[in-house]
Parts: sequence; structure tokens; C-alpha cells
Amino acid sequence: MHSKAMLLATSILAASAVGLSAQAQNAMNTIDELVVTAEKREQSLQDVPVAISAFTSKQRDLIGISTVQDLTNFTPGFVYQSQNDRSSMRGIGRLTNVASVDGAVSIYVDGLFTPSTVLAGGPPLDVARVEILRGPQGTLYGRNAIGGTINVISVRPTKELYAEVRGIVENFDFTNLQFAVSGPVAEGLRVRASGYKLDQRQGYYENVTPGQPSEGSVRDEYQFQVQVEADLGDNAELWMSYKSLGWDNRGGPGARAAYLVDSFSTGRLDPNYSIVYASAHGLTPETGLNGIVPGSLRQFNGSTVKSNPAQLDNRNFSGNIPQQVDLTDVGSFTAQFVYHFDKIDVKYVGGAQQYKYDFRGDTDGTDVLSYQIPLAPGSICGTVGSLFAAGQSPVNCSPLTVNANNGFHYFEDQKWYSHEFNISSTGDGPLQWIAGAYYYNQNYTGTGSTADFFLVGPSSLQTPILGAARNPDGYWSTGNYSLTTESKAVFGQIDYQMTDALKFTAGLRYTDDRKFGTEYRRVVCNSDACYPGLYPALGLGAFGPGTAANWGSLLGDLNSTARLAPVLGIPALAGLAGLGNGAMDLTDTLAPKSTAGPIPGITTPGITTGGVTRQYVIDPATGIARRTLDGSSDAITGTLGVQWEPDSDTMAYARYARGYKAFGFSVGGFLATPRAEEETVNSYEVGFKRDFDRFQVNLAAFFLDYRDLQAPVTIKVGPTNVGQFVNVAKSESYGIEFSGIWRPVDALRLSLDYGWNPTEITESALQVDVNDNINTGPVSIVGNDLPQAPEHKVAVNGTYTFQTDAGNIVAGATYLYRSGSYANVFSREYNAAPEWDQVDMRLLWMPTGGKYTVIAYVKNVLDEDGYTAAVPASNRNNSATVASDRYPNGARNYELTPPRIFGLEVQYRF
Repeated sequence: MHSKAMLLATSILAASAVGLSAQAQNAMNTIDELVVTAEKREQSLQDVPVAISAFTSKQRDLIGISTVQDLTNFTPGFVYQSQNDRSSMRGIGRLTNVASVDGAVSIYVDGLFTPSTVLAGGPPLDVARVEILRGPQGTLYGRNAIGGTINVISVRPTKELYAEVRGIVENFDFTNLQFAVSGPVAEGLRVRASGYKLDQRQGYYENVTPGQPSEGSVRDEYQFQVQVEADLGDNAELWMSYKSLGWDNRGGPGARAAYLVDSFSTGRLDPNYSIVYASAHGLTPETGLNGIVPGSLRQFNGSTVKSNPAQLDNRNFSGNIPQQVDLTDVGSFTAQFVYHFDKIDVKYVGGAQQYKYDFRGDTDGTDVLSYQIPLAPGSICGTVGSLFAAGQSPVNCSPLTVNANNGFHYFEDQKWYSHEFNISSTGDGPLQWIAGAYYYNQNYTGTGSTADFFLVGPSSLQTPILGAARNPDGYWSTGNYSLTTESKAVFGQIDYQMTDALKFTAGLRYTDDRKFGTEYRRVVCNSDACYPGLYPALGLGAFGPGTAANWGSLLGDLNSTARLAPVLGIPALAGLAGLGNGAMDLTDTLAPKSTAGPIPGITTPGITTGGVTRQYVIDPATGIARRTLDGSSDAITGTLGVQWEPDSDTMAYARYARGYKAFGFSVGGFLATPRAEEETVNSYEVGFKRDFDRFQVNLAAFFLDYRDLQAPVTIKVGPTNVGQFVNVAKSESYGIEFSGIWRPVDALRLSLDYGWNPTEITESALQVDVNDNINTGPVSIVGNDLPQAPEHKVAVNGTYTFQTDAGNIVAGATYLYRSGSYANVFSREYNAAPEWDQVDMRLLWMPTGGKYTVIAYVKNVLDEDGYTAAVPASNRNNSATVASDRYPNGARNYELTPPRIFGLEVQYRF
């Protein structure tokens, strides 16, 4: 931990304790009881026999929780990667955005499952409470959860007329205007309408390329929600909600939040995708054949940036295509109906949601537009060029001009609905029970494990040779899918109060999952990675290698080469006429073939030729390959627990739970092994909760026996890198989690949230880390950490309340610390997020009468670098011949938390 940050936090808390009045010192203190519904019944948080953190809207205002990332700071074991909207709990998490792989943490908004964590960070004006349960959850909830569950509960309509407005202003030209109005419209009928408009006009990251906008949390957002709540007689209630929101952003999930720590890779071919020439090669310091043609470099808007600007300031970058995030067509409808029988409640929770998400930006992270590749001495291009100059050739040749304007497109189009019915006991007897049935259906289309990549403007990619379909948008790699997920489950749990102090719990669940649909793939190449093999095959081997340095502007121009037949005295060249001028289509070449029969999970009928089976079809009009997938998995899971309450202030528990996550497909990459098998975990947990006079403590210790982690591993498919999911046989996660609140006097509130969570992979097959430029073969990952699992997390908060005749003033400070973690199963330095810490400060004024609240705050007071989560490193060259293109340790990417933020919030209640 940084000593200066700890010193500051300590001094703030110490100063707040100075001047305590004798009256405050002698007053009886109570810690507010927090009621949660984590077990589908209203209970005090201290009575719930699981590890849980809960945050009311009042608490969030008090300590400064306004985002999902803030929630992780105060929740042991919880990690959230905001750039990719991925949650992890105790080392079990979502490691991909591919929708055909389930998340490990289930998120419910008013009982309706959603695959996105974003809504958990909704404004306190709308969100009454957020409950975060750690460990497998399944015997009380509809959707399965192997890692944990997040419950978001909205503020409900009121029985009295109520209205509130809030306004927030921050640096970076940030404004957020919120409203809510609620009340009865008829006897037994209540409504609530709320919403916000949020804008941030300056980003956290500055583009040093002239004329380009800043990025990183630049936002233009809105949200509105309408609720209706009705009493249907004496025994039934109905609640319905419709919510919509939209983004037109350069911020939010997907947009810029990370920076490249090291130098640009200026090699001519990027080892991630060597099918196109690397844009950053235009910035190489090399000369001669290893460099570019002198004077040929063109950069956007006259830019002169020649190196990675983030190496001087980690919030600077260069690029000529601004990142843009659009969230449209968002709709969320939720309904809850409850009928109260004598000692039994029957409840339905259902609804539907949809959205469209589009994300576009700069693939290469530079502002290079084009450059030329030098010709080799004695090249065929040089020869043809000389003949043309002498009037002896109808065809000219010059150095190849590379279009380096490289962009990407990522998209998601999702629709899902679910129905949950449950019946629960409401009597006072020793036996309490709940039983339920659940159905979930999700239809989605989207981009695979990587984005779709293209060159902006004219390029040879648009006209593939050898009769391949045209490619008018200039895509060099696309990988998309359209799938459906169906999940069905029945579940139940009983609690039996054997004695006043002893209660036993048992739960059981059966889940059946199916996923089916179609994936699509096309790869088109226009670099030295694909032509060398083509030219000898066409009888051109005598003219030297099929490279840009040899063929120059004739590379891929077979029609022009055919016209050289009489010039070079080789009549056979005329046979190349009509074969085209452009790039090579590698789709069929790279698509998987099988010599062992059908590929598991692929249902496209196979066509076998010469003992080789192809299970895909290529559309002759688009050149896109497609194949269908279908698979299923099921599991019986459950829980057993015992709870001991010797008095009203003490509770201890022990619980076993088995969790399951359905199988998944690696879609969009056209892989030889697309299916990853289901995951399971055996969770063992003991806990202790105690309320003392002025001290409340929650303590949990756990051990997770984790099997068949679906780990994303990058693999090479020809000259491309593609994400593949592999099952890691065995892993362990264990630790201790502590949450405590201490009020030594009424005015002073101190809290500590701490998590210690070592993790380890204990059994696995060897894996290849394609980001390792030294050890290129299979390596052992046994002994490595689980991804996104920092060993230590600390949050210390202190508030002191000054009571005056004009109202209360609350001064508060928070100290945060998080140790390092890794992005994937390869625990390498270049995949790591460093340790970090942060200090926040808040000042609240609550005038007498309760109509106003004014909050002034500073987040990240010392403007330190924090790291939301670990980010995998990109591939880098390690050239044996080019000195400036040797990167033996890879290229680190760090995803940063926001810089120093200061703001003012005003709340007014009518």
C-alpha cells in the first residue's frame, strides 16, 4: 500500500474524531438493521446464512457508490471489468463476451435475469438496494449461478405523493440530471416515473492526433422507467415496470478505458493477424528493406506522431478513427404477481428485454493512413518498371502502397425472456419451504471472440482473386454467430427449525440447457503471409518469392501479370488472365476439416472427399462460410446447510453448495473443437455474524473445488489468432472475507471490508500461450492463479456526523487497496494488473426538514493510477533480423480507473 495514501486516510479519520461532544460519547449507539430478500423472504442481513454484501441507496450516497466498480471496492471477492462488462466472484467469472458462453455471476433486476452487470450501477434515486451474494446460487433463483448473484431492487411506487430531482456536476464537463415522481392515482393503484439525462463532454484520454476528439467515458445517455403497482383485492398484488435507455457514447462498456504500456510493434506483419500489413510499420525507425520507402508515410490530418504517446502520458493516445459506442432499441418489461393464500404465497416473475449494441473504432491504435514497402534488389517489379520506362512493357510496377487505415466493428443484438413460478410457505411453523420452475429463452446475434476487421477505403481486399466472391466493405476477418439459448429448471429449498437455536437447510435443483444456431466466418488476405505459396502454384516461382518486396504493386494483380507474357517471353503467363486483381480468400483453406468423422457439436451435414469431411457451406455470393451448431448439458445441483443462533445477536453457519455452468460454444472462429464442456464447483463455506453494542461483524471462510473452468485461450489458425475455450481440469479458490462496522460513538461510523482470496490451477493439460514470444510451445499452467482474482482487497471508510441546528454535516473518507491479478490462465507479467490504492473524500449537508441534500466529493484524491481488472497482452514480434522490432516480454495493456474526479450533487425532494 502507498504510505502517503494510508497516512492521509488515517489522518482524516483521526481528525473527524477530534471534538466529540460528551453527549455523543455517552449516547447509546445502534447500527441500522438492513433488511434483504436474498433468500426470497425479508430477513435481516445478519440472519442470512450466506456471504452477502448489501447497499441501500442511503448507504451509497453516504460512502460514494455510484458505479458497479464502486460496488466491487466494498465487496470482498467481487471484480468487475468495466470495459468489457464482465463480473467475477472469488475467481469464478465471465472471461468472454461471447453470448454462447454463460456468465458465472447471475444478475437480477427486480427478479428478472439480465446478462449485463451495468444496471447494478443504476442511480440511487432509482435503485433501492443492491444485494451481492457470493458462492453458487441455484436453489432459490431461476437462472443458474456458479459464482454468485447480484440482486438489484428498484425503488417502488409510494402510497403518498412524492417527487425528487437531483443534479450532479463534475469535472470533465460532466452533468447528470435525474427525476422521480411517485404516488397514488386511484384506490389501490400507484405509479412511479423516473429517469436521467447524463452527459460527459470531455474524456479521460486525449487523442494527440490533430483534430480528433478525447475519449474514455465521453457519454450522451438517457434512461426512463415507468412502474405500476396495484392491490388486486385483499390477497393479490401486481407490479409492472418498463424501462428504456440509450447510449451515443465514446464511453461505457467497450469504449476506451485501457492504454498500451509499451512501444508500438512496428514489424511489417502483426503476429495476431498477419493477413494484412501492420499499420504501425509506417512508423518504423528502420531503413532499407526493413523500413518503408522514404517519404511515403501518410498520417491523418498532418500528424507527426511517431511513437506510442502513452509512454509519456498514460492518458494520451493516437488514432484516426474515434471509438463509438451505440446502445439502441433497448426495452425491458418486468412483471411480478403474488397471490397470498392461507400460509402459502404463489408468485410469478417474468419479462422480456432486448437491446442492440454497436461498437466501432481504430484497430491499430495509430494515425497511419498509408506507406510504401521498399523493393528488393533485382525484384521482378523493378524489372517490369524499367521495361515500362523504356517503352517495352504495357504494364508498370512501383512499390506497393499499403492502405493502413484499419478499423473494427463489434456488435450484439440480443432478445430474451423468462418465466418463473414459485410457491413458498408463509406460516409460522418450524418448516419453511419454497419450490419453483423456470424457463429462459435468449436469441442473439453478434461478433465472435474478436471484432470484425476492415480497411477503410479502396484496397485489394475488395476484389479477391481466383473467382472468390467480392468483398465490397474491405473486411479481412469476420466471425459472427446467431444462436439461441434455452434453459429449463426446477428448484426448491426447505428450512427446518429443529430448536430455537438450530436450523437446517437443504435445497435441490435440476437444470437442462440447450444452445443451437449458426456461425459465420470469412478471412481474406493481402499480405506476404498468403501470396508466397500462391505464386509458385501458378508457375511464377522462377520470378522469386511472392512478396511485396518482389512484386510490388503487381502483388495479387494476376490480370496485369498475364499481360507480361509477350514481354517476358513466357506464353504460359497469358493463362492468368481473368484470375483477378486483389487479395486471396483463405476462408476455405482455414476452415476445419476432419478425417475422423463429424465434429461434435456441428450439425451441418458433412461432405467427404478423399477421406476428408467438410461440415460447412460457403455462400458463393458473399464468400461467407456457415455451419450450424447444436448441443445440450444438464446437471443436478443443490445445497446443505446448518445455522446456529444461540441468541438474537449471534449467528454461525456452515454450508455446502454445488454449482454448475452450462457448456458453451466458441463461436465465430470456425474452430475444429467449438464446444467447451460444462463447469462445476463444490463450495464449502462457514460464517459468523455478530451484533455487539457498537460493533457489527460478518466473517466468512470458504473453499471452492472448481472443475473444468471454461478458459479462453488464443490459438493460431493459419495466419490468424482465434479465441478457443478449453476446459481446465481442476482449480482451487479459498479465502476469508470480513465486513465490520464500528460506531464507537453515535457521530462516528467506521467500516472495514477485507477479502483474502488465493487461487490456484491444480490440474490441467499443457497450453500454448501465443503471447509468449520466448516459449512458443505448450507450457504448464498448473500453479497459476485463476483469472481476475486479486489476493487482497481492502476498503476502509469513516464518516463523522456534525449535528447543528441547521441540519447535519457528514464528513467522510475512504481508503481502497487491491493487489495484482491476471487476465487469463497464463500468470505472466504482461497479463497482470498491478496493485493499486486510492483515497476518496465526501462532505454531505442535510438541512433540517429533509428537503435538501448537498454532496461535495473528490474521488481518487491523489490522482493515482488504479486498475479495474487485468487485460491480456497483445501479441508482439520478436524479430531475429530487425533490431527495433524485438519485444521479448510482450506488450502490456492496463485498464485504468478514472483519474481525479471532483463534483457536486444537489438533491431536492418536493
